[in-house]
Amino acid sequence: MNFLRFVALVGALVFVHELGHFLAARLFGVKVLQFSLGFGPRIFGVRWRGTEYRIALLPLGGFVKMLGEDPEDTVAPADAQYAFSAQSVFRRAVIVLAGPLMSLAFPLLLYFMVGLGQRTLTPPIIGTVVVGHPADGKLQPGDKVLSIDGKQIISFQDIRERIANAPGRPMRFRVERAGQPVEVTITPLSVKLDQPLDVVEFAGRAGIAAGFALPVIAVRDQRSPAAVAGLRTFDMVLSYAGRPLTRGIELERALAVSRGSSVPVSFVRPVAVNAALEGLCDLEVFDPGLAMLTPDPGEGDVGSRTGVESPDLYVADVPATSPEYAMGLRRGDRILGIDGVAPPSWEAAREALLDAPERSHAVSFRRDGREVAGAFRVEREEFTDEFGQRFRRPSFRTDHWVPALLEPPIENPSPTTAALYSAVRDTTNALGYLSLAIWRVAQGRVPASSVGGPIAIYDASASTAGEGVAGFLRLMALISINLGLLNLLPVPTLDGGHLVFYAIEAARRKPLSLRTRRLASLVGLVALLALMGLAVKNDVTRRLDRAAVVSVVR
Repeated sequence: MNFLRFVALVGALVFVHELGHFLAARLFGVKVLQFSLGFGPRIFGVRWRGTEYRIALLPLGGFVKMLGEDPEDTVAPADAQYAFSAQSVFRRAVIVLAGPLMSLAFPLLLYFMVGLGQRTLTPPIIGTVVVGHPADGKLQPGDKVLSIDGKQIISFQDIRERIANAPGRPMRFRVERAGQPVEVTITPLSVKLDQPLDVVEFAGRAGIAAGFALPVIAVRDQRSPAAVAGLRTFDMVLSYAGRPLTRGIELERALAVSRGSSVPVSFVRPVAVNAALEGLCDLEVFDPGLAMLTPDPGEGDVGSRTGVESPDLYVADVPATSPEYAMGLRRGDRILGIDGVAPPSWEAAREALLDAPERSHAVSFRRDGREVAGAFRVEREEFTDEFGQRFRRPSFRTDHWVPALLEPPIENPSPTTAALYSAVRDTTNALGYLSLAIWRVAQGRVPASSVGGPIAIYDASASTAGEGVAGFLRLMALISINLGLLNLLPVPTLDGGHLVFYAIEAARRKPLSLRTRRLASLVGLVALLALMGLAVKNDVTRRLDRAAVVSVVR
């Protein structure tokens, strides 16, 4: 099945590329002798209107053979006007250019087909507002965003895109809150993003998310009503006073009006199971429980009356190899301060640490009702991106646990328009990204070991098996763009090399000598074969490395 998927991928891309040459040739009346998918011995073929359409044994390429394309072709006087060599420089350039252009345009169709499959959208409803971020105090969980800067909002994806594209710029939000329209102005933070290929981008962040926080609690101290009732940090409340709960905000509202009386609380508690499934993994299972919570009758806030607060600043997972673990940070600790400043949210704490990785940070946290202090320096980890570039970046792998639940999806009101928009956006992004990748290879900033060949394509096509048709089409789009760009390189024997010859011919008003063209083509062929050899060598090396890792794991 994987082999058939690979053949379908390569065959489709070759067909589209060669179809570009074929259609352009026919447009100018050039006679096409052969249209071949694959190289080598013919498996099947038919002749129609003077052209042999055939499928060859080796499915790793293809070609369109035109009359008079080879300078040594013998062309009958009656067919001279239909020969490729008899066409003007402009026509020959268009015919050659049509193949790569078809490869670059084909992803528009592929991404459009993927987009058509998106029949539902995440509704434009605010689920979570991060404390201390631009949206804090302006947007509220449950707000439905109607428009931003006067432009209608359809989905939460629209909100994310608008905010990401407006770092540091005030934005006017019109939302529906409790059935009433409300307008607020929010200025997203400008966040620096280090992308692969040494690309630095700045994106807007407002501190909102689509998911509603589930009713997971943290218990402030061991003498609080919640602790006395038997509740613990990271318990997920299922019902309060017999009323089922699905959102954290529902629990907050119930606790806000609950005073004095004992109230039944049902919950589930995550319990660690180490070396589960015969040692395959560590996991957590939910253990159900029931407690009787008696909030204080006073007028204080929810936290002081019940001991229940948000788990946002509570540590849920600390890697044993991290510097913060060595400092003493453990699961259940509540972050109190970073360098003497109380962070309003986990994201704020994380940003404070990562924004200054070069120095040691003083951290204070609460454990079992007492304050503990320590210091550590954020470690830098090395990683290699998909292009083989190595980076060192600050890493803070300790995390909290605030699970969220998305609103039910809504129908996409205009799937065709949305698919067209996403097709243009995704094709443009992929074109820019892959163009930069090729340029980085040429600069030597991306190692030659990142170059892949047919085995890499085969592995990639096999890896998309679990992603269905959409994953396969996305992969095909990326490889099609790569094919188009590579063919435009100014290397003799490639389409780009022929275009260089035609540009010189147009400037000189006569073609280069046949000897010069043959010599350049020979050099280009050697370079192309060397590149193919490097790609195959890299493919084999990656396969062997992967096999070695598997054998060690076993």
